[in-house]
Amino acid sequence: MLETASLHSFWLSFVFLLAASVLFARQMLMGEQRMGSMVGKIITGLAWVSLTLSIAFNSMVHHRTPLTGANTLVLIAWLLVLVYFAIEYLFRFKLYGAVLVPISAVLLFIAQVVAAIGGGAANVAPAQVSEQVNNTVTTFHVLLIIIGSVLLLIGAVASALYLYRDHGLRTHKTNVLSRRLPALANLERLASRLITVALPVYFAAQILGITRAIVERVPHWYFDLRIMFSGVVLGVFIAYGVLYHRQKTSGVTTAWIAVAGGVCVIVLMILARTLPVGFHTFGLIR
Repeated sequence: MLETASLHSFWLSFVFLLAASVLFARQMLMGEQRMGSMVGKIITGLAWVSLTLSIAFNSMVHHRTPLTGANTLVLIAWLLVLVYFAIEYLFRFKLYGAVLVPISAVLLFIAQVVAAIGGGAANVAPAQVSEQVNNTVTTFHVLLIIIGSVLLLIGAVASALYLYRDHGLRTHKTNVLSRRLPALANLERLASRLITVALPVYFAAQILGITRAIVERVPHWYFDLRIMFSGVVLGVFIAYGVLYHRQKTSGVTTAWIAVAGGVCVIVLMILARTLPVGFHTFGLIR
């Protein structure tokens, strides 16, 4: 019964996200519409609650669910909706629902496709992991890596939008999208805040992962390509933070650095899943 409830809640959240995506896209194209915006927010909130229930029900049924594959995509979608509300109500930046909510819906759909191919259920309990990784250190390592990566990517997207709007203003070429985007200062501030929050989270994840490797006495763990590339990601975003807060570099330059860091995060995600060598994948010790 709980398994059925989990599946129904999952698809209900997917439908809610699709409906909210349509409303936010309409708002983006046609301008501020308070009623449509409010309805979109309510539907998005219902989607998040429904997905949370799906995660909880699935956890009750299976007790432990690994943070890998389709489950990781579900967790990222869950986090993106949460980040959307944080941006909307804490930072007071509008229109990000038109970006984050559709991405969440797409991730849920891909998660079900991946689960169907792999023969597993696409649900995840954020605080629980399988017997392969029931070590507390590894659990937090995986969760913090996912959270940090998501925040860094959204910060990189905000920087990319900054570059897009800046180019339009410089060339005097605007369209519907560029006119609906927030001011350059707001985009720059959003990117810096997200990256500032993400950096200590990502760094803590690395420390926990290294701690686990040392405790497990993994030989030559520091030569693992995933670990080395995660150091590159951290270095790029630290450079962004230093240059941004020193305020001696143009906004365009720091935005390009953030975008480069976002590309590195994406590359690392791909490498973490596809590299045939190394002692771990997504925090799972081989």
